[in-house]
Amino acid sequence: MTRKKWFASASVLPLACAIVLAGCGGNNNDGNAAATGSAATGSGTASQGAGTKDKPTLKLLRYYMADDYNAYPVNQFLQEATGYKLQNDVLPQENPSDKLNLIMASGSEYDLVEAMNKQDFFNFAENGALTDLTPLIEQYGPNIKRAISAESLAGATVDGKIYGIPTLNVSYVRSDLLIRTDWLQKVGKQMPTTLDEFVDVLKAFKDQDPGGNGKNNIPMTISPTALLDNLMGAYGIYGLWMELDGKLVSVVNHPALKDYVTFIRGLYEQGLLDKEFATNKAATADEKFTSGRAGVYLSGWSAIPGFDEALKKNVPDAQYQFVPPLKGPDGKSGFTKNGGFNKITFVPKTAKHPEDAIKLVNAMLEPNTFKELFIGKEGETYTMKDGNYMPIDPAFFDKRGQANAFVIGMDEANFVQYWQARLQKNKPMFDNYQLVNSVPEDQIHMDPLAFAPYLPKLSANSDKLSTLVNDRLIQMIVDGVSDSGIGSLQKAWKDAGGEDVAKEVNDWYASQK
Repeated sequence: MTRKKWFASASVLPLACAIVLAGCGGNNNDGNAAATGSAATGSGTASQGAGTKDKPTLKLLRYYMADDYNAYPVNQFLQEATGYKLQNDVLPQENPSDKLNLIMASGSEYDLVEAMNKQDFFNFAENGALTDLTPLIEQYGPNIKRAISAESLAGATVDGKIYGIPTLNVSYVRSDLLIRTDWLQKVGKQMPTTLDEFVDVLKAFKDQDPGGNGKNNIPMTISPTALLDNLMGAYGIYGLWMELDGKLVSVVNHPALKDYVTFIRGLYEQGLLDKEFATNKAATADEKFTSGRAGVYLSGWSAIPGFDEALKKNVPDAQYQFVPPLKGPDGKSGFTKNGGFNKITFVPKTAKHPEDAIKLVNAMLEPNTFKELFIGKEGETYTMKDGNYMPIDPAFFDKRGQANAFVIGMDEANFVQYWQARLQKNKPMFDNYQLVNSVPEDQIHMDPLAFAPYLPKLSANSDKLSTLVNDRLIQMIVDGVSDSGIGSLQKAWKDAGGEDVAKEVNDWYASQK
């Protein structure tokens, strides 16, 4: 299902979960782990006076960032490009929603406020705390309407009124199986294309010891995870929820779940899957791959820079890449694609300058302004090579490494290409990102809940249900798979709130049709 079709009749599509991308500007926040900027107390470093003779200083409340927003080069650029003086205050790193709710309850004077928690945004909108932006965008937002699709604006719409500016996240395949291609050469095998070929390769890794590890050789290692991207796809399982016969079905009720778990159990029994996977810590699994002991490892592409450095230090001649989609017994294959919104920025009803707030966002989304905001100037922070934006290190990462934190809305037609400049910092990461995100469209399966609204039961129960599913499936992989085991899992999931969640997500899903 294409994104356009997905949104076609949507009336409320809020913020989806942010995506963490270690070391490459993921979550459209580029490493917002700590900040030295002003706290959310109205004590920013920007001037409290007028930005220009006829433009007021605008107050923005933002989420935590590693650097001081007000001192960062992007802020200076925006002030010069838009003519507005910007005072950026920052929510605390711990419990930001609690502080945000206190600020909103006390009558916020902020002109623009960021919400990364979709529940916060919809609560404020439904409680009448936000400014209806519909007429303001119509009058002052031609660039907003050009840059942000109507489908995306629907993600910040309640009862037909636009209450926020949605910032679209990059939609992508997140993880896959990394395989040591130098090991493939040593055992005389080609890159596997089917599950049978994959098993054959793992057996060769076990028997022929291409890593020179002897009895310490590990054909495949993973952290304690039961649902493995690519291998799931070979059984037609894509993520935790997928559409089957017009309805959303949880992985626990997928008809191929038993066959999939039986396959993984077979790898474990044959010694092809790390015998310690169920007790591995993430760092332990990392070390088994980067030390040169393991031939296959499930990884997110954003973690590759760390893997690459450690692996090349331990095994200078090591080569690796993601495994392309593997075909299963029925010819199925593919990856799950994640996406959604990074944040929604709103104007409180108590804001002093709502019109100027929208004028600012409109100016930020002027095509050339947005481009320079996002990646800087050609020859200064980036160069062009074969149609790609290549970062100039260190200038790009010093001046635009945190640029994603400043955007309000996206130039949706171009931002993915700009964003990929961050990935160019590490060639193996960029190459493997491209590999899994350039497979044929019919092998990419969008998470059907990526653009879902805030669903209370799903939000309250998703972590608990995911943990239950993972733990029970790991137990089956170690101890054995049976119809009774699958049935017990399904009952436990239902009793833990799964049935209520399934009804909630399907009620929403049906309403979108």
